Amino acid sequence: MKPNPKEPSKTCLIKFQKDFDNLEDLRTEISSCLTTKNNLWVSYDEDAGLERLTLKKSGKKKIKFSKHKHYEIAEFFDLPGDTEMDMEALAYAEPYLWFCGSMSLKRDSPNADDDVDEQLKALETISLDENRFSLGCIPCIEKEGTFELHEAYEFLGHTITAKMMRGGTKSSELHNALLLDEHLADYMRIPSKDNGFDIEGLAVEGDRIFIGLRGPVLNGYAVILEITCDSINNELIMQQREGEDKLYRKHFIDLAGMGIRELNIDKKGDLYLLAGPTMDLDGTIAVYKIEGGLPNTHASVVHKPKRLFDAARGSELEHGVDKAEGMAFLSKKEVLITYDNPHKSRLKGKRKVIMDIYDL
Repeated sequence: MKPNPKEPSKTCLIKFQKDFDNLEDLRTEISSCLTTKNNLWVSYDEDAGLERLTLKKSGKKKIKFSKHKHYEIAEFFDLPGDTEMDMEALAYAEPYLWFCGSMSLKRDSPNADDDVDEQLKALETISLDENRFSLGCIPCIEKEGTFELHEAYEFLGHTITAKMMRGGTKSSELHNALLLDEHLADYMRIPSKDNGFDIEGLAVEGDRIFIGLRGPVLNGYAVILEITCDSINNELIMQQREGEDKLYRKHFIDLAGMGIRELNIDKKGDLYLLAGPTMDLDGTIAVYKIEGGLPNTHASVVHKPKRLFDAARGSELEHGVDKAEGMAFLSKKEVLITYDNPHKSRLKGKRKVIMDIYDL
């Protein structure tokens, strides 16, 4: 698969509310994005919330989202802790907005001002944030062109409610099931940036919930997990499919050594993947397509997904910047790409950031 660099066709200006508490973190640490008609939803690393914006202007070379509204996930659920959720993945399937934390461990970073023993101790320290193990859905209902989140809502004659996957404060039902997996068990206790277990993609189609892993990558093959859930008392409970021996399915995709940063499914059922490095390094960010999506079976191996293009690489400007992590459809022919740690040229004023739009 040859590199296929491509220039953006448009820019997207995102304007956040000026009195938001963590404004600089928000505009520089966007981890996932999603669109519902005229609304753009984003999540960022240092919070346990969701941000909704509304399309204000659309032109041939630029579009703009503003009218920022913040939602705390704690408004809809009793969260296990008050730490960040590390929300890395968003999806929408009527009538729910879905979200997923990374479910990953993290290793401390050494401080250059500390003595060497303290720095070694930091690199030895592995920790977790309780909220990282969250996977759930919230009723997301359109009214007069704008989508709103609700804890409960009457939808088509039934009451629908916000639901969260069951699990403890340091795990989830999915995480527990994978601890004995023949491919992934050894990676469940490895921190995310060490090629350990790390969720960054989410897509929902019917009763199929697809979970894309940034890591681990196994001999060049990225991993997509697939689950289906029922719900009891506002809890999502994984269901084992008839004739299958696991609570989940595994799909392995040859992405030339890259892990998954985002997943999207279009109305035709085609699966789009944003792929990039598993480790904390500069590298190619590419968009792939699997026509017809993944097979509806217990497992699959996809050897030749279609590589559409390579997105802008911040490493060409400066180390560690413009790390593409979010991808959302703007139309049948366009995708928005958002960046963690955007280059300083993308930051406008104190509350704006410019992202890229690519033709498909």
